[in-house]
Order: sequence, then structure tokens, then C-alpha cells
Amino acid sequence: MRILILCNKPPYPPKDGGAIGIFNLSRTLASMGHSVLILAMNTNKHKVQDTEVVSISNFSIKYVKINTDIKPLKALKNLLFSKLPYIAERFISEEYINDLKKILTQNLFDVVQFEGPYLWYCIETVKGMSKSKISMKSHNIEYEIWRRSAQLEKNLLKKLYLYNLASRIEKFETSLYNRFDYIYAVTPRDKEVFLKMGVTKPILIVPTGIDPPKKDYIPGLNNNSIFHLGALDWMPNQEGLLWFIEKIWPGVQSKYPDLKFHIAGRNAPSWLVKRFAKHNIIYHGEIEDSYDFICKAGIMIVPILSGSGMRVKIVEGMSLGKPIITTSIGAEGLDVKDGVDILIADTVEEFKAKLSLLIDDNELAITLSFNARKNALEKYNNKDIAKKVVEFYKANGVIHE
Repeated sequence: MRILILCNKPPYPPKDGGAIGIFNLSRTLASMGHSVLILAMNTNKHKVQDTEVVSISNFSIKYVKINTDIKPLKALKNLLFSKLPYIAERFISEEYINDLKKILTQNLFDVVQFEGPYLWYCIETVKGMSKSKISMKSHNIEYEIWRRSAQLEKNLLKKLYLYNLASRIEKFETSLYNRFDYIYAVTPRDKEVFLKMGVTKPILIVPTGIDPPKKDYIPGLNNNSIFHLGALDWMPNQEGLLWFIEKIWPGVQSKYPDLKFHIAGRNAPSWLVKRFAKHNIIYHGEIEDSYDFICKAGIMIVPILSGSGMRVKIVEGMSLGKPIITTSIGAEGLDVKDGVDILIADTVEEFKAKLSLLIDDNELAITLSFNARKNALEKYNNKDIAKKVVEFYKANGVIHE
């Protein structure tokens, strides 16, 4: 099978959930003998250097430098005069279309896969220049992220803007999905939302997978520390961490004065780093090896109050046998059970109580650790997920035996 993947950000190095999802599935399909070419935008926010290349047989990435920075005047003009959400307008690029046309002229593909909805303007180019099937992988329900953020926002004007943006994105997404031949949803819940939105095309559930960890699994626990790992320029991570830092951490720290709180992640704004320092939190910045960081750390906390899709870092933590506490939104879309694989807490008091329980009850922490690891390795294995994608295309006549 020959696959072209279109991305609005670099999938390599895989530093966030979206990039990990794109890269892991792509390289696994390539390892199975399928040919994968990725055409990715190289933006200022997710900039990669020419030296950051990947050498895998049947797999290559071509980058197009694009400036997608937010421009206030264009954002205002969009708000007043356009029905298209500004977040979708920012990714329109003549340079990207030109490179896409060159690739389609020089190559034949069985499938052209869009990673998310924001390269929507490329659909007609692909249809006009290729006989390939087109699919779209949705890493989350975009409008849900903004609507949930609007619900949390205290500033009235910003709240109204976020609600307006969420509404426009919902209309944009609803009008878009049936233009594809196939849709990939990362969770069963997302599939249900797509069906309610009126999607009539075949939908395959393709979660973000992980490779079985190469690190030695040691069932011992480090109960004298908690940690959070994730992109710190992503609004849901910022919201959740602020909630935890301001309302939960002071009480926990008072109860357990020797407990350390470690945070790692890239692109943290200066105001957030100052907040970490104010609350005696150890901030590591962007780290080279997330698995090494997770292995050395203690209890994983994922206090997500908004967002959509699935939290890949939770799956990574589970695969390394970490006891994890998150919210219902954090666990959304994951095939896990509260009290069996992870702990779920949605209020300040619940989070404090369950964190204390994990710190004090070593036996419970070890049980969760074993269950989480078993769950992740059985349900989120990259090879199994890639095989399911191939079988889906065989069943739909895209590839043949």
C-alpha cells in the first residue's frame, strides 16, 4: 500500500500526543512493508531543524516552511467577515498546495490521509489529481476543546469569543467530514460524536499506540514524588495544572512536606514557569527521554478539565506501570476502569483524597501499576493497531491480497 499523509505540523520528533500518533502509526506501517510519505508543515510553533531527520525504510518526511502565527488584525477581520474559523484559515498555504501538486504529479498513492481537519482546502486538489481514496484521522473533536475552555473561562469577553469560535468550528467540522471516504476516530466516544454529527462514511477506531517499553519494568514505587508530563503550550494542560497547583497542591504539600512535584514539558510560557517556582515545583523544561523521566518519577497526575480525544501520556505512563490519577475528561476515550487501572477524581476533595490514598497505600499503588501496564500492552500496541488499519483497507477494497 502506498500512503501519503498530510500534516499541519511536524510528526518528528514525536514530542506531543498528535505527533506521537502520526509517527507511531506511520513507521509501524512502513515496517510492515507499506510505503509512507508525509508532507508536513514546518511552523514557527513546532519548528524542526534540517538535521532532525528520520531514517526508516519505506518512510520519508518532506517539510514545507509555513508561517501560521496568529495575527491579531487578520483574526479580527476573520471574526467580523468570515464564516470560516480563524484557526482553519491560518493553515491555508499556496506553498503547501504547490508541493502537494508536485508530489501527486510524480507519485501514485492508494490512500491520502489527512491528519485533522485543518488541511481541508487540499481535498479538491487531491481529488482532482489522484484516484486514491482519502481518509481523515481526527485526533480529537476540535470544537469540544474550545467549548470546554469557554465553560472554564472567567473573563466574559473571552468566554463569548471562545463560545463563538467553538460554534464556528463545529459547523466547519460538520460540513467537512463526509467529503472524505473514510474517517479515523481515536476513541469509541469520538466515533459516537461523529455519528451524531451526521457522518455517514465508514469510521475506524484507531487509538494512538505505543511500543512495548524497552526499559526494564521494576514494580517498585516512588511514593515520595508526583509528576506531570505534557506540552505546556496546550491550553487544556495549562488550565488543568493551574487548577491543581492553586487548589490541590498546597494542601497535599502541607500534609506531605517531603513530597516532590516534578513537571516536564516544552514551550511553557514564562508566567507559568514563575507559577511553578512560586509553589516549590521542580520544572525540568523539555526533556530528551520521556520514558526515562516517567520511569524515575512517582505518581502521575493528569488534571485535565477540557480538551478532547485521548491522552497519549496516560497510555505511556500505564505502559511503564505508573499509578495514575486523572479526571473523567482525562480518562475520556481510554478503555480503563476507575480503581482498577487508574484513579479518577473530578473535584478538589476527590483529587486530594485519592492522591493521599496512593501515597499511603503502597499495596493499592502496586496493584494499579500492574493492571495499568497489562492494559496498555494489550490494548494499545502499535503493531496490532497498524494491522487493524491494513485489514480495514483490505475489507474496503483499497488493497488486495
